[in-house]
Amino acid sequence: MDRIIYTLLVGAIGGYLGIKFKIPAGAMIGSMAFVAIFNIFTSSGYVPANFKIIAQIVIGAMIGLNFTMDSILGLKKIIVPAIVLVIGLTTLSIILGLIIHKVTGLDLKTALFSAAPGGLTDMTIMSESFGAQSNIVALLHLIRLTTVLTILPIVIKVLTEKLG
Repeated sequence: MDRIIYTLLVGAIGGYLGIKFKIPAGAMIGSMAFVAIFNIFTSSGYVPANFKIIAQIVIGAMIGLNFTMDSILGLKKIIVPAIVLVIGLTTLSIILGLIIHKVTGLDLKTALFSAAPGGLTDMTIMSESFGAQSNIVALLHLIRLTTVLTILPIVIKVLTEKLG
C-alpha cells in the first residue's frame, strides 16, 4: 500500500509542477517524469492494474465531454476539411508507423501508436490497452509535441506573412 501512496504522491507533485511551469500537457508530463525518475532510482513505483482501467474511464469521459450538440451541428461546415484530414493523416500515420517499424525494429503496435496524430495522453493510454510499449509511445509523442509547439508557430508566422 505504501508503494501506491508514494507513487501517486510523487506523480501528484510532478503533475502540479508541470502545470505550475506551464508545460504543455504538464499534469501528465510532470507526473510521468517524476514517477519515472522515482522508479528508476528506487524501483518501488507501483500502480495496480485496476487503477489503469479507472484512468481510462475518466479520460474517456473527459473526451466525451468535448462533444456537444453545437459541435455536431457545426460538422456540416467542416465536413470536407474533416474528410481530407482524416484520410490524409490516417494514411500518413500508417505509412510513418510502418517505416518506423522497419527502420528501427520497434514492434508494430508501438510504432503505429507513436506515429498516430492523437494527443499524448490519449495515445499513451490507448497504446497501453493494446499491449504496446506505452513508455516509448509517450516519449515519442512528447518529442513530437515539443517540436510542434516550438517550431510550428514560427513556420505559421513565416508562411502567413509570405502567403497572406
